[in-house]
Amino acid sequence: MEILPKRLCTEDLQKLHAHYQKNLNQEALDYLKKRGILPATAEKFQLGFEPFQIGFNSQRGKASGHFTNCIVFPVKDMQGQMVDLIGRSIFDEQPKYKTLVGRGEIFYNEKTIAESDDILLCRNVFDVLSLEQGDLPALCVHDYAGFKESHAQKLTGKRVFICYPNDEAGRRESNRVSSLLAELATEVYTVFLPEGFRDVNHFFVQVKNPTDTFQQLLQETVEESVNVPVSPDVRNLVVFLEEYQKRHQGHLQGISTGFDSLDQKLMGGLRTGLYLITGLVSSGKSMLLRQMADQIAQSGTPVVYVSWDMTGFELWARSMARLLQMSPQHIISAKVPINKLNQANQEYLTIAKNMWTLEGRMDTTLDEVEDYVERIIQSIGKVPVVFIDHLFRVPLRDKEGRLVQQNYSLVAYFLHQWSRQWDTPIIAAAPRQSQDPPLHSSIEAAVDVILSLEANEDQEQSITLQLKKNRNGTLGELAFTFDKEKAVFFPSQPKL
Repeated sequence: MEILPKRLCTEDLQKLHAHYQKNLNQEALDYLKKRGILPATAEKFQLGFEPFQIGFNSQRGKASGHFTNCIVFPVKDMQGQMVDLIGRSIFDEQPKYKTLVGRGEIFYNEKTIAESDDILLCRNVFDVLSLEQGDLPALCVHDYAGFKESHAQKLTGKRVFICYPNDEAGRRESNRVSSLLAELATEVYTVFLPEGFRDVNHFFVQVKNPTDTFQQLLQETVEESVNVPVSPDVRNLVVFLEEYQKRHQGHLQGISTGFDSLDQKLMGGLRTGLYLITGLVSSGKSMLLRQMADQIAQSGTPVVYVSWDMTGFELWARSMARLLQMSPQHIISAKVPINKLNQANQEYLTIAKNMWTLEGRMDTTLDEVEDYVERIIQSIGKVPVVFIDHLFRVPLRDKEGRLVQQNYSLVAYFLHQWSRQWDTPIIAAAPRQSQDPPLHSSIEAAVDVILSLEANEDQEQSITLQLKKNRNGTLGELAFTFDKEKAVFFPSQPKL
């Protein structure tokens, strides 16, 4: 899939925006009304719409059809220059949010920073519109982008109220954002929405006199913070109970690895966090990593696979080998009839549509990988699962811009931060020698789940996948058969 260009000129954006504004029809206004947004607010924020169009579209605009069935929000920088457009589907089609350019460093409604000493930081554009209707200064980071240090810098000297959803992900993100703002903002408060409200917009739609009630909630937040500077766990009891109920009822919504037995151990599949697969050299870590990536992509979930270990061709050859049930070497050495390989390639098409493979060079740093992933997020409007192969080859740059190798603890820390920032699983592989000591404590602290591949010497092709650390479930081990010749793992029955 083509990744959209990083910049369009202001004139192009203004022309597109003017087109969308003209299309703000009754269907769009009815949707906005359902979200509690008044026509006057839609006019003030210059909202637009792109309706579904039947037949040939002769427009030459680059974004023609990109925002079909979407409310379109213009994004402007501090100087009022239009820098991007965001679309939100009115039918909750996936992805719900799309961007045209991907200016994730710009807040939506950024101008409010210069207009107020108090800032209400929200989760989405409708939260901002709801608060602004009540004359409350609000902004948000776009739905596809995570809050970063660059965002925090813009809020230096402000009193910030973090108004994120009061669920597990929202609470976790509130804590992360609060820590980034701690040394920059004059004061930082986390506003806890009452139980039963998804977000600020839902609150404003459902509550009588929402502006007065929300202002009272802000006042109570400040007063409680003065009386009890560090919030007690009572704030989290509802969230913890909801999390337990999901686990108890088996309703956890994880991303399936494609291995049912592993999903069960992980309490429903992959969740936000850093996963590390370790094993001896040539134990099959990369094979397992790629097979898992293929299985996730086949289910329709986007995947970014970054490899410092194999080329894109070598990885593709292993995927073909699994489909054809033959050795990857037969494909790498071009010993397979072209018609047979072409058929397998067509079968792989479903997976390839959801897979982005990046070949890491010795000078490919995490900053470049982060930029690559964010451009994909901005393009497709969804956050991918990220695979890193392997952890011990990832270079960093120091403050002087020099490449630094072997800073594995810092790499693990950054990957852990990515998982929180994007709210997605990050899966990495790391080899070990038989005489290696256990993982350094600083690496282990950053990792949520550690999976170790262990060969069973008494049984050829028999592999045990040990869960040595699991914040998302229980410890234990799983039995697999690893057909190294065909680059494929099969779950096998555990020993009695």
